[in-house]
Amino acid sequence: MRTQLLSFVVLALPWVTSCTGADISSETTVGEREVAALAVPEPNAKASEYAARPVTLRLFGTQGVGSAAFATLADTSNWDTSNVRVGETIGRSLKLVAVSESSIELVDSTSSLRRTVRAGEDIAVRVIEHDFDRAAIESGEHLFHVQARSLARVESRYGVGAGCEPVSFAGTTPCKVSFVTKHSLAARLGLQAGDLLVAADGEAVTPENLTAILRRLGESKSQSLQLTVARGGVFLERMYVAE
Repeated sequence: MRTQLLSFVVLALPWVTSCTGADISSETTVGEREVAALAVPEPNAKASEYAARPVTLRLFGTQGVGSAAFATLADTSNWDTSNVRVGETIGRSLKLVAVSESSIELVDSTSSLRRTVRAGEDIAVRVIEHDFDRAAIESGEHLFHVQARSLARVESRYGVGAGCEPVSFAGTTPCKVSFVTKHSLAARLGLQAGDLLVAADGEAVTPENLTAILRRLGESKSQSLQLTVARGGVFLERMYVAE
């Protein structure tokens, strides 16, 4: 999930590299025109559900060729780093359209502007985020920070969006995720079809209790959930901490 969609979203108005010393817009309000032009809008979301902030991104480097090529970008305020492949969208408006040995090309869907960034360079941009974009953020080592209020709103709009079936695996009887609905609570929590859900806080996961388990994180603050997941034959201990 982190390699597909960064925890931040980018709208470059105007596009300038930070090394020029120029300032970018500090306007936090997002207009209807901007929302209409986003490459990845939230379905049926109003402009009031979005907010903007200035961010500086750094291109650490590139790897691969052709459709397998990707760029490594970081938010310099917290060094949250993600790999983005050619054709993938960074957040809501920025698409990576080309990768070379030492640079990348990005296109902003809201202005159609194309920008070249070289390895080691910073670029100052205006970030647009939807309210749900920080509902669940993975900070590494399978630790997720979740916003209870945002998750509750996600469920209200899209539902829990997952089901599972009991199977046998490595001497255990996990519940195999049969589907995950796009935009749903389960999707925001990073679950995928095929995941084997072994236990939640030590309690076996079943088709009957899956919905209640996932809903816990949207019901109150200062709460955590440890979810044991098997993916690709590897057991993972995921910790969700509500804030």
